[in-house]
Amino acid sequence: MRSQHEAQVFSAVIKYSRMEGEFLSEISNNYLITQTSLIPDLSWKNLNISEIFIAGMRVMGFPNLRKETYDNWILINNQPSSLTPFITNPQVTLISREEWEKLENRTDYSWSIIFTLTRPGFSQDFSQALIQITAHCPAGPPQYGSLLYLEKTAEQWEVKLSYGLYNQ
Repeated sequence: MRSQHEAQVFSAVIKYSRMEGEFLSEISNNYLITQTSLIPDLSWKNLNISEIFIAGMRVMGFPNLRKETYDNWILINNQPSSLTPFITNPQVTLISREEWEKLENRTDYSWSIIFTLTRPGFSQDFSQALIQITAHCPAGPPQYGSLLYLEKTAEQWEVKLSYGLYNQ
């Protein structure tokens, strides 16, 4: 049952992120807890807020995020794994780490975007998911990283909220 939902979440994230025609790492990314995020401690407690003000900025959280969803996301991403069985969207090109390194050195791909995804964490009833996306451009530093909160409505997964980890 998880694999069916996982494929649907990846498809929703690909559509939401407008990564059609771009590259996606075929190996999942570990979750990214970064000092450049607005809240360095990205614990469930700090994400499970409606909003907080940091240095005069309004930061929206994930008020409906269940702890079980967050815990499942942390657990499933302890080690990288292949995304190939779950990516059914032919509009992205899955690439290996070796292919990624070759693209980084080719000037004709300098401005291409290479995405990474974690595997999604799910609630026990598969009504919500948490996933991380990053985007990298070979011509410069990583462009952005975000956590995405998704909910299942009827038979579709939909990105409801996004939390920026960093943005270059």
